[in-house]
Amino acid sequence: MSNAFSDKLPIEKPQDCVSRVISGTTSSFVAGGIIGALTANWGDIPQVLQDKPLPALKRTGAIMGSYGLTFAAIGLAYSGIDCVAETFRGKKDVWNGVFGGAAAGAMLGLRLGKLPVGVGAAAALAFTSAIVDTSGGHLKAGELFNDHQTPVRAIYPYPLRPYQAEEEE
Repeated sequence: MSNAFSDKLPIEKPQDCVSRVISGTTSSFVAGGIIGALTANWGDIPQVLQDKPLPALKRTGAIMGSYGLTFAAIGLAYSGIDCVAETFRGKKDVWNGVFGGAAAGAMLGLRLGKLPVGVGAAAALAFTSAIVDTSGGHLKAGELFNDHQTPVRAIYPYPLRPYQAEEEE
């Protein structure tokens, strides 16, 4: 029995298009908001030190919203086009993700208003999606890099529940 933390989590991926699009858009919005908060806080230090926290807070909220909407648009484009491609083609393969990645990159270029950024991002995200789909969604090296001598490292070496160690014995 494996002690890996990821083996213990009950992860269910949504299968229908609406759930996938909502999940992709929402999670992208949250990630964008977090990145926006981090980005905004690097620039607001002088205002906060001058006892003016309200303008800094408003600016942070505006930047969080902007980043959140940008990421949500990218997530919507990726998950939406991926789902539409799967529906129209009748297949669930790498190409659906490639189309979704290209649409997500194009959405980024559209949101920024720069065509070269959109073209470059579309190519990069399409390629990245193809690599992730080809690897089965895992970021592990295959047999090419396996020397069969390095021991497997436990991600989470401790039991999740106190009584789990007793069950395994």
